[in-house]
Amino acid sequence: MNWIIISEEELNSERMVSIRDQRHQHIIAILKKNTGDFVQVVIPNVGNFSFLIQEIGETQTILVEAEKRSNVLNPLSVHCFFSLPRPQTTKKILHLAGAYGIESIFFFATETKNKEYWTSPIYKTEWKEWMQTGMSQTGNFREPVVNMAQTENWKHHLEHWPGKVIILDRMGKSDIQNSIQENEVGSKPLYVFGSESGWKPSDLEFFSKKNFLVRTLGNINLRTEFAFSSLLYLLFKN
Repeated sequence: MNWIIISEEELNSERMVSIRDQRHQHIIAILKKNTGDFVQVVIPNVGNFSFLIQEIGETQTILVEAEKRSNVLNPLSVHCFFSLPRPQTTKKILHLAGAYGIESIFFFATETKNKEYWTSPIYKTEWKEWMQTGMSQTGNFREPVVNMAQTENWKHHLEHWPGKVIILDRMGKSDIQNSIQENEVGSKPLYVFGSESGWKPSDLEFFSKKNFLVRTLGNINLRTEFAFSSLLYLLFKN
């Protein structure tokens, strides 16, 4: 954790905050800071800051805003759809989404997925914590909007998406890197990740009828989190 996450709601009128949770321990044990030092702070959806350590006690650290800094990275203006992954995979996806600052992320249970995954704490209470681990690593300030679409129809969602829908499949006829470089995806793109076993023939037929772009990250099967990481790298470098 290189950055401390502080919400706007935690700050008082003097732009001061007292933290007593794992952030307090992190400042002492990992960052090894002392009174009078500065720490890097992310305020989600606001920006990057330097905060002065006004006091360090046994149970709390008191920080006060010192200055606003230039944002360390430009978040990615993309949206991503996932066919309900295993909980451990979702933790990695949320971390990456927070690290790169994508705009939104959707989890849908397509027909082939195990809907029991919805009972995992990651989909109920822990998702924000995992997303903020990514934000605290890179300093990204934009908190992605997370959508747990337990009751929505996933095909209906794709049909009504206001931008380009890009289906990622290893059998895609064109490389996603070329699409990105040629700006084929346009504005507000939705990148769609299916299950690791691949899309069903009926799904591919649906995509074809709707004229969705079907693109590939390569002709090998990738675990979902590796495919997501590869896409984010290509988007970020371009």
